[in-house]
Amino acid sequence: MNNATVETKTNAVTKENQPKRDLYQEVTDKIIGLLEKGVAPWRQTWSSYGLARNYVSGKTYNGINKILMNNTIHPIPYFLSFKQAKALNGTIKKGARGEMVFYFNVFYKDANNKTISEEQAKTLKAAGQDFKKLSTLRYFHVFNVADIEGIEFRIPEVELKENEQIEKCESIIEQMPNRPEIRFVNANEAYYNSIEDYINMPDIKQFTTSAEYYTTLFHEAIHSTGHKERLSRKGITEPNKFGSIPYSQEELVAEMGAAFLSAEAGINYGEIVENNAAYLQGWLNKLKEDKRFIFRTAAKAQQAARYILGSNE
Repeated sequence: MNNATVETKTNAVTKENQPKRDLYQEVTDKIIGLLEKGVAPWRQTWSSYGLARNYVSGKTYNGINKILMNNTIHPIPYFLSFKQAKALNGTIKKGARGEMVFYFNVFYKDANNKTISEEQAKTLKAAGQDFKKLSTLRYFHVFNVADIEGIEFRIPEVELKENEQIEKCESIIEQMPNRPEIRFVNANEAYYNSIEDYINMPDIKQFTTSAEYYTTLFHEAIHSTGHKERLSRKGITEPNKFGSIPYSQEELVAEMGAAFLSAEAGINYGEIVENNAAYLQGWLNKLKEDKRFIFRTAAKAQQAARYILGSNE
């Protein structure tokens, strides 16, 4: 009798015994799917409506969400949560599918493994006492403006002319805090010298377009944020072998960060920098080896881009 009761409970489908979703793997699989289609998703960050954003707050998505939300099927990348749509007297169209926006739920525990508040954690830190900062990956759904009825959306196009793009590029570089020196000592290469802390660039006239020059400069500027006097990123402060995980991550940080800065300047990075099979396969391998690789890398790239833009948002 007792055995039968136990077996029934074990086989029952309840919320408690359903397999836990592996959100890290789900996101990584999405990125892998795009790479296998020949798309480097971190490059697809610009449309004539700008970056993907929340319609109500106007804020663009960051980190891994910047990559995912700029690679949806929707031509107008503006989104609302169900509650936001309802507050504006809108309704979600029948059959519409929401997009998943990811965030980290952060919590703290003391030395006795007791959950404490952030303020308590700060007090312990100030007193030099031990505590743990933990996080769990969570998500919520948002819906594209095309899938919402009853709201008169006002969404201006923001496509910039070339001269406007270049002015914005110059502004981004000029206003970078603690900017390294930009030299033109080697006409054949663009690189960041972490030992002497300078960026070398070929002359702008050597590039096919001005946009190509600035996207290259953005790439090297992102590398420079890793210097010990800026963000002190291990990919820059510690020597790493070509092809190693830290080396690969630093290269992708620079790649993603350059794409983020290009989007800020209104430049379609994906149209300028070509994909190639070897490049895409390299990132496929890294993602298949480590499901959290893309999260860590996107966070570092976002941090680097924010540093250059002088933004704390």
